[in-house]
Amino acid sequence: MKIILVAPKSISAHRRSSEEPFRFDYAFWNFYMPLCSLGHDVVFFDSSIHGDKQLKEIIERMKPDLLFCIMTGAPHFCPKEPWDTIKQETDSGRTKTFNWFCDDAWRFDDFSSKYCWYFNCAVTTDDILDVDKYKKIGYDNAIYATWHANADVYSGLSSVKDSDVAFVGNLTGDRKEIFDLLKNRNLDVNHFSKVSFEDMVWNYSKSKIGLNLSKNSNDKDGKLILKARPFEITGVGSMLLTQDAVGLSECYKNESEIIVFNEIDELVSKCNFLTRNPKIAEKIAINGHKRFLKDHESRVRLSQLLEKIKRI
Repeated sequence: MKIILVAPKSISAHRRSSEEPFRFDYAFWNFYMPLCSLGHDVVFFDSSIHGDKQLKEIIERMKPDLLFCIMTGAPHFCPKEPWDTIKQETDSGRTKTFNWFCDDAWRFDDFSSKYCWYFNCAVTTDDILDVDKYKKIGYDNAIYATWHANADVYSGLSSVKDSDVAFVGNLTGDRKEIFDLLKNRNLDVNHFSKVSFEDMVWNYSKSKIGLNLSKNSNDKDGKLILKARPFEITGVGSMLLTQDAVGLSECYKNESEIIVFNEIDELVSKCNFLTRNPKIAEKIAINGHKRFLKDHESRVRLSQLLEKIKRI
């Protein structure tokens, strides 16, 4: 297929601080590279910089089969997002248009429900039940898909895992409280924030256990959501120790492929047990990585998705 990937190539294009590391966006590593690897003719249209005029020019020159979009609706990241051109292509019928909605857990009402009409079809990543949300507003071409990770980038980086537990992320919401409690219980968790994508992958790959916290700090109800991190941690071959989330049980088998916790005391006890029994953690990590390669690797996920898009 001839595909134009409309997404931010870098989340650092408009850095407000020189101390922030430059990062290519998730879309570069986990959408663009795998789509190219699958043999598609892909042009990356960087929506963090360019707008309607430039997209029109590329469409006329390339005449793509698909506009594969990951629109943000965030002017501080993408001030020129080409909404008008995408809507024109959808209405014209000459190019199929698609959007991967990232944040339906907290942005469905004020973003996805308003902008899904710009596309022939769209993905919701929050919950399979969210497909019904789209149907209730009259949008019938919503698809449920979970996140994924590119094995070419994540896998096989480090054969030596020299730390016990790692967490990469900012201390938003109740995370600081959780880490203060872990510290008080003498649990040594290596915490990294404001690091580059490459350092994030490296730090997880060097750790026996990767910790994931699922609570969405943007949601006033604090919903536990399934984002990309569980797939990234199993992708590097580390054991996933994760807060539970909607949809997680359909992706991995608890106790044999990952370890799930609900309460903080459960996190503490499981973390203690696993760090004292590294062979058990290693076995679970191996099983989790096998599951990742089988079901959640980017080429697997995107191949399945493209077939669904073709049928719409």
